[in-house]
Amino acid sequence: MFSKIIAILFLLVITFLFFNKGLHRLILFGYFTLSLLTFVLYAIDKRNAIKGRWRVSEKTLQISLLGGWPGALLAQQAFRHKTQKRPFIFVLWLGVIINAGVFAYFLYSVVFGL
Repeated sequence: MFSKIIAILFLLVITFLFFNKGLHRLILFGYFTLSLLTFVLYAIDKRNAIKGRWRVSEKTLQISLLGGWPGALLAQQAFRHKTQKRPFIFVLWLGVIINAGVFAYFLYSVVFGL
């Protein structure tokens, strides 16, 4: 539930920043597009795991490192997928922290002109 709240809160914040503070549309579009793509990849991987078919590689699922992490967190909860594999979860959360940190630094530098 915590990860779901984090993902939704982040998406709401960037949407607010887009409509009220002039966040560039490519940033908003990028996060939503990568999140949707990541969500779909998790769904495909879960379906294929259930049916014993070819799986989506973990490297491909780590597209979340590029900004699709909200979709990854939401997909993990929606499909109960990739929630037990500790190394995968560690890399995902490391990506969330790094991505959110870079985004926060970007906002800070834009706001304060650094």
